Amino acid sequence: MQRERAASALERGLPVPTPEPKRVSASAASPSSNPPGRSPAATSARMPLAVKLLGLGLALLGLVYGLTLFRDHQSTPNSAPAGTNLSGAPVNGHSAR
Repeated sequence: MQRERAASALERGLPVPTPEPKRVSASAASPSSNPPGRSPAATSARMPLAVKLLGLGLALLGLVYGLTLFRDHQSTPNSAPAGTNLSGAPVNGHSAR
């Protein structure tokens, strides 16, 4: 009977009533699908604390590594000539008298 009503409503240009979708419990829903009322930020709140801490630790290690590379790159002399002696000792091993 409902199909007949829908067909006659379509013929007259009226909106066709649609059945409401069945509700699915949160445990049965797939974790990758976001319900329409939830934002992506609510999904990240479900991330376990261990995963967050692991990500934070890796980010800090990467930061320290990058800063170390930057420091080493800045501290190397540009191009020291081969004959320069930075320690002040004679180059040929003889002391100046």
